[in-house]
Amino acid sequence: MGFDAVRLSNEKKDELIVITEIGPRIISFCPEGKDNFFYVKKSELRSDVRGSESWHLFGGTRFWISPEMGLTYTPDNAPSEVQIKKDTLIVVSPVDEKTMLRKTIMIELHGDSFTITYAIRNEGKHLFTAGLWALSCVKPLSGAEIYLPWGDASPWNVKDMKYWRSWLGVGSNIESSQWKPTNEFFIVRPTGDIGKVGFANNWSFAVYRVGTLSFVKKTDYIHAASYPDGGCSYEIYTSKEFHEIETLSPIYTIKPGLTFTHREKWWAGYREIDLSSIEKAHGIISTLIT
Repeated sequence: MGFDAVRLSNEKKDELIVITEIGPRIISFCPEGKDNFFYVKKSELRSDVRGSESWHLFGGTRFWISPEMGLTYTPDNAPSEVQIKKDTLIVVSPVDEKTMLRKTIMIELHGDSFTITYAIRNEGKHLFTAGLWALSCVKPLSGAEIYLPWGDASPWNVKDMKYWRSWLGVGSNIESSQWKPTNEFFIVRPTGDIGKVGFANNWSFAVYRVGTLSFVKKTDYIHAASYPDGGCSYEIYTSKEFHEIETLSPIYTIKPGLTFTHREKWWAGYREIDLSSIEKAHGIISTLIT
């Protein structure tokens, strides 16, 4: 790609590639030695983006601050500091001069999975209020499905999903056939329509499935915390070009010198996950990601 990067591999032969000269971005995820299923915007991976004052998507998994605002789009086109400690990669960005936040992505290798910890540290003199937001861009592959376990395990089970009817000059068609609410999962079967949904994910996982490949993102849900966008801890964006599987932390007021973190656990592979019910899927995922 022409940029400094670090390649990581675990015992299952899953491979991550992290671009460190810009971003940082986890630009590639090749499970079990197979193809990368992350979307990459190759037209933006040019030499002239180094140090650019414009924000670029690039693709892969990026690290934003929420809720979505002007400062969310501050450019991250400068080189990051890289630390490698045994089975852990730590990538530390320069301080953002507009927000005075320093971002860190830490990746820990496990036998079959990865733990991704995102951190923001307030290096300024004033309070800063924001949440941490991890967005994974995946390819718009034919037959792809995203399974969202809405509701919870309580006998008083209320299932709630928010639709972005309009934002930033675009909008979701709530009547689109890509939204498939069921008694178990809320399923997204992308049609190429632009759309976005979000919800409070009490089960704390989502599954992207295409053919025999499954990609699991798992986080911790903090009950009674204040999440952005009216209480969303998971959000999904769809389009013709790419789809996004997004996780969000609660909103924090970050004092100078303090650091807040948001953690994801990733598993991807070609083992079938039973998605006939939330509890069955949760049980299988609990054995894949510890």
